[in-house]
Amino acid sequence: MRQGPKVKSLAVNPLPFMQYSEYHYFPEADSTNTRMWNMIDSGEIDAEGSVVHAGVQHSGRGMGNTSWQSEPGKNLLFSVLLKPVFIEPAWQFLLNKCIALSLREALSFVCSEADFIIKWPNDIYSGGGKISGTLIENRIMGKTLEMSVIGVGININQEAFPSDIPRPVSLKLLSGREFSVNGCLKAIYSVLLQNYLLLKEDPQGRAAIIEESYTKNLMGYGKVMSFKMGGRELKAEVCGVDRYGKLLIRDNKGNTHACGTKEVEFSGL
Repeated sequence: MRQGPKVKSLAVNPLPFMQYSEYHYFPEADSTNTRMWNMIDSGEIDAEGSVVHAGVQHSGRGMGNTSWQSEPGKNLLFSVLLKPVFIEPAWQFLLNKCIALSLREALSFVCSEADFIIKWPNDIYSGGGKISGTLIENRIMGKTLEMSVIGVGININQEAFPSDIPRPVSLKLLSGREFSVNGCLKAIYSVLLQNYLLLKEDPQGRAAIIEESYTKNLMGYGKVMSFKMGGRELKAEVCGVDRYGKLLIRDNKGNTHACGTKEVEFSGL
């Protein structure tokens, strides 16, 4: 693999490791998000930055009706509790952008041999294959984004995948070397938390930085690609994502379409 470009960090100093607020490891779990919500509701977890980490998930969940399949002990499966009360619910996709950028940034530090890109809304791809998926579940109280559970699955050392998984890839497949799953968690957690805390300290100032960086690192940004929309094939380029999380694509006639997750998909992926 060619050497990836140097990454300009969003965080001031993403490494060394930031201490977990709380850390809970389970050899097995239904899903880390489900386990964390249960622990929140039972009062076992409350601190922002708490982590639930599992060796394997039996009911790993992705966006919509998708699932996350993982070989036991080979990959990184974790959830983080955040309390982004400083973000209005209408702007909650700003948190999504911050998380996606943090994952891309952290993976670039961990595996400099590869290039990583964000596939809207928050998957991470490299070399045309999916390496990471994120499920963000929010709890809203009135006009406040009370808490968010950020569930992340990253392919680390797995080399063989079920045939029904489209274009999976792992850090080991990209680099040819073995990685410490716990080491990857520490690095990713550190980048994610520092970027989140920077956003928390200055939401307005950081929002513009996050928006620009997220857009420039989107798959299809400024490039003509094939999409499926409304039962037809469409050639268009990605020009951004609006405040509500809708993908903005511009067709060859100059028309801009704002699309939800069920309204458009990348063809051939």
